[in-house]
Amino acid sequence: MSRKRALRRRIVVAILVVLSVALLTVYFREPSSGPVHRAEASAMHVVAPLQSGAARVIKPFRDGWDWFADLFSAQSQNSSLRTQVQQLRAQLAQQLVMQQQDGELKSMQRLRDSAVFPKGVRFAQARVIASSTTAWYSTVTIDAGTAQGVREDDAVVNGQGLVGRVSAVTAEASEVTLLTDQDSFIDAKVEPSGAQGLVAGSVTGDVTLQYVDRSEKVVAGQVVVTSGMKGSIFTPDIPIGQVSAVAQQDVELYQSISVTPYVDFHTLDLVMVAL
Repeated sequence: MSRKRALRRRIVVAILVVLSVALLTVYFREPSSGPVHRAEASAMHVVAPLQSGAARVIKPFRDGWDWFADLFSAQSQNSSLRTQVQQLRAQLAQQLVMQQQDGELKSMQRLRDSAVFPKGVRFAQARVIASSTTAWYSTVTIDAGTAQGVREDDAVVNGQGLVGRVSAVTAEASEVTLLTDQDSFIDAKVEPSGAQGLVAGSVTGDVTLQYVDRSEKVVAGQVVVTSGMKGSIFTPDIPIGQVSAVAQQDVELYQSISVTPYVDFHTLDLVMVAL
């Protein structure tokens, strides 16, 4: 029985193939007004409304599917774009940090090669790794110590000028007392007048030049540098800051001089220790 069924199916398939070939042959050979063409037109006339109705029924579902597909595609693209933006921001931040550090290194190189420091003076480059918890950062910790040749009372500078002095040292780290600290006193002079005094810090972080005689001519805008007097721990002419204001009281022996340091202590990063 199964063989007969298989034979019948093959015969039916063969007949359908022959009929299809015959219809195609007649379709392409007969004119457009032939019976096969008319039958096709009639079938299309019957089927077209059904196709149109089906299309209208399916259209909301198809539109919904397309909307979800577009939504998932947009979310995927949005996630990819966010990742790219984050990567670009990280690259930009890294580039800005490198540019800043490159500028700091170049400025420190200029100060190191200037005539401020005697020939033969060695330097240990260091980075600020911690700051005091006070609002004005009166001390910082750097990652250089006795293993790098650092000793107590060594001068600490960066590319802008004097930072402070080493006040405590271990094998791999040192504490630096900034010139803004209330216990910091640095012998200094005003250029070009040459007026002598002491640069002092304060609990508020303000810096003043003290003990300058009233007879000395000091005006805002003049430069304050270390004087390097005998017994000082600082060599002469290290830049400290700029005179920002000068006041005199008739009853006072000395002028009241405010100084703006060259060093920005809130962004302090790379420094050098003069060994």
